[in-house]
Amino acid sequence: MGEIRILSQIHQYLLPFGFSAPARLALLLLFSNLYFYLPFYVLYLQDKGLNLVQISELSILLLLSNLLFEIPGGLLADHLSKKKILVIGLLLQLLGEIIFLQGTQFFHFALASFIGGIHCALHSGCLEAYLHELLDRQKKSERYSEALGYFGFAKSTANFIAFLGGSLIVGIWGPESFYILIALTIFCVGLALLGMFSLPWESIQLEEGEETHKRASNFTWLDRIGFSEISSLSGTLIVMILLFCATQPFADSLLIMIQPFFEERGGEVALLGLLTATGMAIEGLVLKQVHVLQNRFGVARILAGTLLFLGVGYVLLSWSVNAWMVAFFFLWIRSVVGVKQVLLTDQTLKIFPVHRHATVLSIMNLGSRLYVASGMWGIALVAEYSIPWAFMSLAGILLVATLLMIVIKIPQPISSPQFTQS
Repeated sequence: MGEIRILSQIHQYLLPFGFSAPARLALLLLFSNLYFYLPFYVLYLQDKGLNLVQISELSILLLLSNLLFEIPGGLLADHLSKKKILVIGLLLQLLGEIIFLQGTQFFHFALASFIGGIHCALHSGCLEAYLHELLDRQKKSERYSEALGYFGFAKSTANFIAFLGGSLIVGIWGPESFYILIALTIFCVGLALLGMFSLPWESIQLEEGEETHKRASNFTWLDRIGFSEISSLSGTLIVMILLFCATQPFADSLLIMIQPFFEERGGEVALLGLLTATGMAIEGLVLKQVHVLQNRFGVARILAGTLLFLGVGYVLLSWSVNAWMVAFFFLWIRSVVGVKQVLLTDQTLKIFPVHRHATVLSIMNLGSRLYVASGMWGIALVAEYSIPWAFMSLAGILLVATLLMIVIKIPQPISSPQFTQS
């Protein structure tokens, strides 16, 4: 009986949604995020003759294409089909990875980065909105926060598997196995693409107010794409964009700076892959419990506590004098970097009408990415002078954000017939 109970608890922990459509979508998310080659991305490109400036330009190009297609992707998802957009995004991801594998010069990798940015833009917001519709179809929309945490767990698990597996493969077969890592990634993305066809097509249900509005003779193109409707909640949208920006943990800056900082403090470079994978795994475990804490303490308290935790972590990381301290405080910070995304996405989808979810999330992601891009550039300038001071700068940003969370009131859903589905 004891063994059966333990197995039941493990099953409930790993598969809280059973084998339903949301659970299958989480599995596909896991497969599409198995980037086995990512810890060795820079080394692979350097072996192809690219220098660090060119590699940085690839990241900028990916960001630019992401920004260009962010809002169009959300609009297409809301007006065509979220599942179609997800399938197109996976097709582009597969194409980009194949070009990356076959690439031999800068232009090839630039093309792969541009396509990768479009894929990220199409999936940004659309994935969360599609998940909400799947849960709503099952009459389980109240579990959306839990499902977002489960998605974060799936993505972190994918990173852990990919980083650890990639490190083991390179450790056994050496740098010449980079091609194997990229091929494995392509195979997993292909599986995710095929798996998408097992998921249901969403039924696009227009709200009663919008249905009437569509019959109006003065129907403008702004009404058609949804901006007129969203503009009625522009004040709320601005506050949510501000919150998305202010609560950014700058996880990408952390991953970039931790590598030279860990080495400076006497750490073994070969352990970086394992350290990063461990951080992703811990983050996944934390994200699975976010909904429990949210129900108990509320969104505002959890966000403020998370920002304070991050700020203190960056301060202690900057004071680290050896590799063990660096590793510990890196894991401290990494464990909660995804919490704000779960909480604010859940809150956003409670506020805005369901048929505008993908559009709204795309607008918010666009705003936060512009902020992150400029912030990363500023942090990089400080890091050129001193990495510890760069960590202290991040600590200052997050501690100020903690105070903002006390001042700014998080918008709450408004019960209104306008947002009641027919």
